[in-house]
Amino acid sequence: MSMPPLSEPFDVIIVGGRPAGASLAMRLGDQGLRVLIVERDTFPSAPPVSVPFLINSSMALLDELGLEEAEYAGDAPRLRRFVIEVMGAIRAPLTVSPVGGRDYVYVVDRALLDTALWRALSRRPTVTALEGVSFAGVLRGPAGEVCGVRLSDGQTATAPWVVGADGRYSPVAREVGAAVTEQRADVETTLHYGYWRGVAPYEGDPTTIQIHSTGDGYSAIVMPTTQGRSAIVYQGRADRYNADGQSIDEHYRAGLRRCPTLEARLGGAALCSKLVGMKRIGNLYRQAAGPGWALVGDAFHQKDSIDAQGIYDALIEAKLLASVLGDWKRGDVSAVEAGARYAAEAVAATRPMFQGTMERLKREIYTDLPPWVARTVLRWMMTDAEYLRRASLVLSR
Repeated sequence: MSMPPLSEPFDVIIVGGRPAGASLAMRLGDQGLRVLIVERDTFPSAPPVSVPFLINSSMALLDELGLEEAEYAGDAPRLRRFVIEVMGAIRAPLTVSPVGGRDYVYVVDRALLDTALWRALSRRPTVTALEGVSFAGVLRGPAGEVCGVRLSDGQTATAPWVVGADGRYSPVAREVGAAVTEQRADVETTLHYGYWRGVAPYEGDPTTIQIHSTGDGYSAIVMPTTQGRSAIVYQGRADRYNADGQSIDEHYRAGLRRCPTLEARLGGAALCSKLVGMKRIGNLYRQAAGPGWALVGDAFHQKDSIDAQGIYDALIEAKLLASVLGDWKRGDVSAVEAGARYAAEAVAATRPMFQGTMERLKREIYTDLPPWVARTVLRWMMTDAEYLRRASLVLSR
């Protein structure tokens, strides 16, 4: 027997309560819109795969939502420097460019961040938040437009807008038929990562992130994070990753041993979590909006994690969509105009970084580097102060 519909007349229904969905709900609630947000998990919990890199531009967006840094950072160290190594021939230090008074970034605990965002929803009286409830399908109006959702508990809810903030494999995107408008399958990577204890600081500096490229399609990244641990990622071009058929644990550990400076840091360390990962990470855009629906976060746009921009993209897209829907609610734009404006603004905000990431994947992962290139041209480029300054500005958005 189905349950009666949720009686609240909502303006917007959001499927997915992680950074994209929760921040969108907060921004809409701050404008007085009536919002229903549903999340299949319960908090505190972390998504299955995420090395949560939080750049300072992301923190500036969290400031706008009224979140205190202590709510989501916990005991994560403030990371102020990257060191990029290539084939043992190059060592290029890169300092974090200041944004909003912060000259540091974090690798946070996603369970802590997501829980802080979800709990902040309770401070918005026009937002109804349901956790442990899954999306089961859309409702459609007489002209085929999306007008609501069916939920896993049998309830239904209606609204002029349904927003999919439900990740890379978005059921909302599938239900509404959102087309992929652009895709780069030629530079896909696969990665695995785990958390380690006892990793020695890089050159004695606990605020440094180490990035080591082998020059033949693989890289490793070491990031200090919460509880005295380090997150260590091993990533490679998808068409070569574990081609010899080893177990994932064997392939991961063998890969880390290929990075001499990293291997030395692991002498007294131990893996303290299971390995998790992603195969063939997508690089794509989907249609951003249609009749009665919109997509935000990974449901709309996704790219490789090598530049660690996922949380920022989710937060900035949510900000743009909230502005558009606020204008729609006030009658300043029609629903069709709102969808078109959001699509244009979201692409404009994310496309330069998307292109930059595709170029970086082509250059650093999909181009095998002869040793002489690393010793000459690449060394010259990656030790140039102006190049490094600009690289830092790009990563900080």
